[in-house]
Amino acid sequence: MNGFVRPKILVINPNSSCSVTEGIKKELLEPSKIINADLSYTQINDAPVTIETTEDVHVADRLTRDFVTISKADAYVIACFCDPGVRELRDAGYRTVFGIGESAMHLAANMGGKFGILSISDLSVKRHEKQIANAGLTSMLAGDLPLDLGVLELEKKELARPRIEKMAKKLVEKYGAKSIILGCAGMGLHQEWLQKLSGVPVIDPCWAGVAMAAAATGIIKR
Repeated sequence: MNGFVRPKILVINPNSSCSVTEGIKKELLEPSKIINADLSYTQINDAPVTIETTEDVHVADRLTRDFVTISKADAYVIACFCDPGVRELRDAGYRTVFGIGESAMHLAANMGGKFGILSISDLSVKRHEKQIANAGLTSMLAGDLPLDLGVLELEKKELARPRIEKMAKKLVEKYGAKSIILGCAGMGLHQEWLQKLSGVPVIDPCWAGVAMAAAATGIIKR
């Protein structure tokens, strides 16, 4: 591959939680080895600690747009499931910006059958309705169920996993989901466990975003 320069992919956590950023980095360490790219990770220190409310989303939209415009990378992965700033950045001409929510939905739509989403709250479910419609995938949604947990509570396995197991089982058995999307950037630590438990593909949205970004760098020349 003469002249090939490994593309640089920046994974941006749009909240200010270092533990979330480190969790994303840890969960992507092994799968990212199959990608011929350099990944780096950061968070937006001026952002809210978590992005859960509508106001949090509005703040993250603005801060993410500002952060990307002063950053230098070949592709960007916005590691928040509500995809803050992504549409606005694309409208401004950024072609290699990928939200993990949209990326996960498109990946799940190619897994065969309808997909289910495990969201953190009822408010998240409402936001996802518009995202799914914008992605043109409303007909592919089996169901979107809230865990009623905060972002940082997802890091506590003993607290989160009983609820995740219950809702995932419901998505598969009642709603007919053929794959499950983890509807938060901080849920990657549950991917392998839940996939073994549920028997269906479980998609870590952060990995979906990185995979999309890597694919795009092979198409859009620098």
